[in-house]
Amino acid sequence: MDFVAASFVQSKGDVEFIRRVLDEAGGQNIQIISKIENQEGLRNFDEILKVTDGVMVARGDLGMEIPSEKVPIAQKLLITKCNVAGKFVICATQMLESMIESPRPTRAEMTDVANAVYDGADAVMLSGESANGSFPGIAVRTMASIVSNAEMGINYQSQYSFIRNQNVKGGTVELTEVESTCSAASKIAVSFQTPMRPEKQTPHDCIVVVVTEDGEFADLVSKYRPPCPVFVASPNEQVLRHARAKYGQLPIKVPLNEGPSSLVTKCVRYLGKLGHSVSMAKGLRAVFLGPDPQSKEPFVRVIRSSQPGLMRRPSSMMHPSGTMMAAEGDVVCRRSTNTSLELISKPLDVPRATNVICTMGPKCWDEATISKLLDAGMDCIRLNFSHGDHKGHLEVLERFRSVASRKGEELKEKYGLAGKPFWASLLDTKGPEIRTAMLRDHAPIMLEAGQEIMIHAVGDRYTEFEGYKTKEETVIGLSYGRLCQSVEAGNIILLADGSISIEVISIVNRTVCKGRVNNSAKLGERKNCNLPGVKVDLPVLTDKDIDDLVNFACRFKMDYVAASFVQSAEDVRFVRDILDENGGKDISIICKIENAEGLKNFDEILALTDGIMVARGDLGMEIPPEKVPFAQKMMITKCNLKGKMVVTATQMLESMIQNPRPTRAEMTDVANAVLDGTDCVMLSGETANGDFPVAAVATMAAICQNAEQMVDIDKRYKYIHDNTPKPMHDAEAVTSASVQCAMDMGAKAIIVLTTTGRSAALVAKYKPSIPVFVCAKYPEVAKQCRTWYGTHGVLSTEPMKKIHEAIPQVQAYSKMLGVEIKDGDQVVFVCRRPQRHKDDSQRLVFRVFVLGSAS
Repeated sequence: MDFVAASFVQSKGDVEFIRRVLDEAGGQNIQIISKIENQEGLRNFDEILKVTDGVMVARGDLGMEIPSEKVPIAQKLLITKCNVAGKFVICATQMLESMIESPRPTRAEMTDVANAVYDGADAVMLSGESANGSFPGIAVRTMASIVSNAEMGINYQSQYSFIRNQNVKGGTVELTEVESTCSAASKIAVSFQTPMRPEKQTPHDCIVVVVTEDGEFADLVSKYRPPCPVFVASPNEQVLRHARAKYGQLPIKVPLNEGPSSLVTKCVRYLGKLGHSVSMAKGLRAVFLGPDPQSKEPFVRVIRSSQPGLMRRPSSMMHPSGTMMAAEGDVVCRRSTNTSLELISKPLDVPRATNVICTMGPKCWDEATISKLLDAGMDCIRLNFSHGDHKGHLEVLERFRSVASRKGEELKEKYGLAGKPFWASLLDTKGPEIRTAMLRDHAPIMLEAGQEIMIHAVGDRYTEFEGYKTKEETVIGLSYGRLCQSVEAGNIILLADGSISIEVISIVNRTVCKGRVNNSAKLGERKNCNLPGVKVDLPVLTDKDIDDLVNFACRFKMDYVAASFVQSAEDVRFVRDILDENGGKDISIICKIENAEGLKNFDEILALTDGIMVARGDLGMEIPPEKVPFAQKMMITKCNLKGKMVVTATQMLESMIQNPRPTRAEMTDVANAVLDGTDCVMLSGETANGDFPVAAVATMAAICQNAEQMVDIDKRYKYIHDNTPKPMHDAEAVTSASVQCAMDMGAKAIIVLTTTGRSAALVAKYKPSIPVFVCAKYPEVAKQCRTWYGTHGVLSTEPMKKIHEAIPQVQAYSKMLGVEIKDGDQVVFVCRRPQRHKDDSQRLVFRVFVLGSAS
């Protein structure tokens, strides 16, 4: 065997014992992978790492031994320490768990795998997905695709610098001659890297070829993670097999005396056999590293191959037309995390900044459960208008407002607040969805892989049209009347959450197209339909949606409207006009981005909307699963830079519909959404139809709270500030400076006096790590704080114009959050000063205030 994965390793002695057993039995070349599965293994990890060959982040038992919310922190800690030490690390357990029974992963699983790559994992592991699953081949291909796409999103220069700086410790530690040489070889490869452009294939600019007998040189090169294949050229077959677990390594068996030029040519040809298409544009540079014939020390040279470059497979999303999606420029997502054993082992007593939105449904909409959801951490309810009627939704809304009002009064009395806390409500439109038509006798039909099928575009008649299957033909209907004008041969039609895939063969006439079924499955009535890469010619608001906005959202003063399938700026204007014309000027619009057209026009949508929802449900059907993590990070980053609130949604804790604990992928998915920069996370079926709605909210809140402590505040602030267009508006310059001031002086809180909430939103854009207390007269502003990162609405019956008026209320509210602000503490105070003359337009100011002082 090549590796032994040792379970429940807890100490250095455990590894040494295993090593002795292997060596005594002739297993000197077998490498030990230490599985870290409990608190003791975490506590002794540094000493374990010194003697083990590799590490497995064994999230299965680890997620039982430590709280769920601590697992993402532990994963990042273990992986980072392995990267710095140059030991390979495997991320394992429940990565694509749903693919045991489903041909597609959940959205949480898609992002979990990608984020393991971003964390620095050398390998990812499938367990039940391949051992016992119904789709083992698809699971492996999906995993490989997500991994290869995630690798395209790594900032290799930053990654190299981090690992090197951690090893030289700011120049205070010298590397060995061998490691410094191998590190330099990786640096050359990083320097050769061409920026990866989304609108075209990018050639492999270089490869690294390492001649090694024992694998040491190759492992040291891979430690610094160059952005290209690292060929391990060796006659030792076990070294070559070991390469399969190391980052970027590809084994190639050759004698040690193989000439450099000949060897590079073999490596290039081998890459071609792996499926990389050949570019005739230019040759490829190889960083060659091998032992000096005399000294045996490594030497480095660069060889320009006469072979053409090798094109990476395209790694970008598509326009609806099928062409590559071009961008004005790369969106660089900066994310730096702090992890420590203390953060894993100790409970937190800091207020949570990320907000939790919960979908109402039969399992949670009674008053008793709503009250428990509020206690567990719910900030905003979501009413899903894809289901139900106005009467039913109003009953839920009234129950929610009644419970929230009572709870607000209780908190007001308990803590001596001037005004009671408020919670927010959101209406989610059904939108222009496409459904399958009825079936003869309402009986599902079995579709067989390879069979032809006739698809009728029946439009609004889909509730009357009846599909059927006979020996001669199979006919189904879709509710999209312009189907045949939108699709063309080669397009894919996905039905029933992607469980059925149909390729369009031809357009028969204006209302009928012919397709070929790609997989066998049963099809029922009213199943949802997605058309990946196709611009759907439907209005953003149906007649039903308009009625819902006018006669419910505006009439009953909802705080937010989530508009489904927004594809353009014109869609946003249309929703805004409907709301404004019907008394809904104070309702904020959250645009749900759910297809490639919405991604294509994202910048213009973002300019007009109040917020964005990364609606991963349909988005994960409209674009390939491996692209979803890219799309999520891009949208969240752009929202952060624009100062627009952003919600990450769909299948975040999906398994908690039936289980009291989330999967390991879900734990890390929620945490990584926080690290990406989301303002809110959303629960859907977990609260609406799940067996553990309160536990789901509490788990979500705890994961967010812990993830927030991993954020490197200084780097996040600098990234947002440096990438905000200059010159800034006066108000933003003041608010961004107020956050910087609070960070530099270690302030306990930021206090914002505001009428409209605009200045508070600008403060929230820079995501300070301390609470932002938004003092306002109007409940609408207080409820907006339920979606802005780190803000807390402090309501008063009278406008608070001076800091002395606000301080007592902020102190009372801080006690409710568990953060006492007392005399001697420093706060930063943001407000508008009185107007001095008619041209005095910029009146926003901030000042530092020490509680208990006479100032």
